[in-house]
Amino acid sequence: PALARLVAEAAAEAVASGGRFSLGLSGGSLVELLARELPAALSAVPGADARRWLVAFCDERLVPPEHPESTFGAYRVRRGEG
Repeated sequence: PALARLVAEAAAEAVASGGRFSLGLSGGSLVELLARELPAALSAVPGADARRWLVAFCDERLVPPEHPESTFGAYRVRRGEG
């Protein structure tokens, strides 16, 4: 929860300064943690407008999204889109 809150607060600060929030996401255990904790943190922090986010998926492998080792694919599946 502390990491999700930190992300939400940093997003709100970036958006409030008239900008965009950039976030690089890695795979591994971070996928499950953010899928579980970030929605509540975003609801609790006014101004963390996800429409103003630039999200980059950091992955050391060059694989298609449907590959089991794809970071983007892992987040997509956790959101229920896969």
